[in-house]
Amino acid sequence: MKTNKRYAFLAVLAASVLVTLGDTRNIIGSLNYWLLWGGVLVFGVYGSGGRLKLSSEVSSITLGFALITLAFMISAVINSDAYTAYQGVKFIAIYILFLVIYSCSGLLELNDFYKIASISIMVGLVVFVMSKFFFDGFYVQLGDGRQGSEFAYPGVMWKVCAFFAPYIIAKLLTARMRGAIFAGCVLMASVYILLADSSRTGFLWFAIVIFSFFLLRFLVFPIRTLLVAILCLIAGICVLLSSNVDLTNHDSLLVLNRLFEGDPVRAAMIRDGISNVQKCFPFGCGFGSSFSVVDGENIVIHNVYLGMLGDVGVLGELALLFLMLMPFVFFLLSLVQGFDLNNNVFFKFAAILGVLCYIFIMLFHPLSTEMSEWGYWILMVSWLSRIYKYDDAGLINVGYGQKVGC
Repeated sequence: MKTNKRYAFLAVLAASVLVTLGDTRNIIGSLNYWLLWGGVLVFGVYGSGGRLKLSSEVSSITLGFALITLAFMISAVINSDAYTAYQGVKFIAIYILFLVIYSCSGLLELNDFYKIASISIMVGLVVFVMSKFFFDGFYVQLGDGRQGSEFAYPGVMWKVCAFFAPYIIAKLLTARMRGAIFAGCVLMASVYILLADSSRTGFLWFAIVIFSFFLLRFLVFPIRTLLVAILCLIAGICVLLSSNVDLTNHDSLLVLNRLFEGDPVRAAMIRDGISNVQKCFPFGCGFGSSFSVVDGENIVIHNVYLGMLGDVGVLGELALLFLMLMPFVFFLLSLVQGFDLNNNVFFKFAAILGVLCYIFIMLFHPLSTEMSEWGYWILMVSWLSRIYKYDDAGLINVGYGQKVGC
């Protein structure tokens, strides 16, 4: 079966849009949301030609998913909990989708990842704006002022910025004038989404991304770095003004208020999570057993690492850490072969930031077996794998049709 790059591109794009609008599953139902991912699977298999290049990287991730599934099954048997077993089976479906998206991503060029990231951000923006100003039945505003939509709730909507904005920044730092202007507009759109959501996690991560890229660009192009910083500052002020933020009143910037007010609820969750780990060691007490009582309701612990350890035990925790860290091992091994300070370095940096972002946000979010969460990990790992291998042919695609020798 021959590969078809167009279908591979569409499969990866569809996956990106589905995670961007991850709360769509609450509208159409979890089963129908999984059926949409089934469409991604069909497109992906056709696009990749049904072929997967076996490698040590794929083998290690296969081992990681096998161990996580096994951990869920062991916990299910020990706790006589069929629901935990069901959640473990879902990891098999997640793994299959990983193989397909991984294969499709291997057929794409650097500019394809930029296009997919741009489209995903713009889809997120359009859906939010349409929900807020035209179809207000889908608009969501929490009591503290955070905004979102039924398709991407506050606390979810910001992720499109966190994961995809680094690719926009990479393009902004390497493109010619016309491409840089468009990339700058997309970046402003992603910042607008972040401000509307007012996620503390998202704000912290975006600050890390900007600071990291600034340092990297200073190492690569020190003379032009100051100009880019000034342009980004101007663009940021424009976004703030467009968000109706009163720059003379610190209370008007919700995300900063939320950041400095602290989070006693999450602190209590951490304490309860540690207590649950001690109670359920070493095999866990079953999926969803790590919870905290908030306002009279049982709320699952918002820390994936504690949640995994408390729910399915030590084996599940080790398997999770193995999955999270192995992409970095292969990335670092690729650096041993040589590291050139050329245009490709910004896309490599964006790719590694994408995987780091997933590890970071798991510190503040609950354990999930849904593709709306794992889809981001699949995309970021697949893109990282493709990008750090991109020099194998000796050429780098930097857009606009030209190739640059490595």
